[in-house]
Amino acid sequence: MRGTPRQQSMLLELQRLDRTVLQLRRKGEQLPERVELAALEAEREAAKSSYMQAQRELDTRQLELGRIESDVELIRQREARDHQLMSVSTSSKEAVALQAELDTLSRRKSELEERQLEAMEVVESAEASFAQAEQVLAHIDERRSVILSRIEGAELEIAQELATTETERSHLADEIQGDLLALYERTRAQIGIGAARLRGNISEASNMALTPAEMVELNAAAPDDVIFCPGTGAILVRVDEE
Repeated sequence: MRGTPRQQSMLLELQRLDRTVLQLRRKGEQLPERVELAALEAEREAAKSSYMQAQRELDTRQLELGRIESDVELIRQREARDHQLMSVSTSSKEAVALQAELDTLSRRKSELEERQLEAMEVVESAEASFAQAEQVLAHIDERRSVILSRIEGAELEIAQELATTETERSHLADEIQGDLLALYERTRAQIGIGAARLRGNISEASNMALTPAEMVELNAAAPDDVIFCPGTGAILVRVDEE
């Protein structure tokens, strides 16, 4: 295949742009913030688990307190009813029965009120644990938001650079003859390098010196002949050292 020295030199610029595109994409995938975010996600999961557990514990303790308070309220209603019945009762037998029930209700209420105080203390402790777990999770979420914002900013910057580079590449590719461009694309797809410089006897595709026999063969090629790196198969573009 043939291509003018200018056309071949344009392949080096195309290779540079392709390398830049690859580096930008890799940069986007390997942002240090992503590692930081992954570590924080594990911390967040642990904090979220503690938060959920504290919430369940608080709900359970509040439910227990609610049941006790409901029982106390029922006893107070029964006491009020019995007092009202005693006030209008004309039967001594009924009065004795009502008083006995009031005594029983009073003892039961005292027991429940004692349990109510204990339950309130437990609820206060559960509320404090829940508030602490909530604060820890909120702090992690704040840090997470900052990291996500940094990632978004870095991705936007990379996307802009990528768009500029890809546009430049597209314009350059339009200037390269079709068969030479197709050869470059096939070569790059196969070995990862489309074109590289030949500086003196050094192939930048393999970063190795070519043998004297290889150099004799390459030097015999016309300036518009497309030559290849013997070690890698990449297109070699001869560069004037001056």
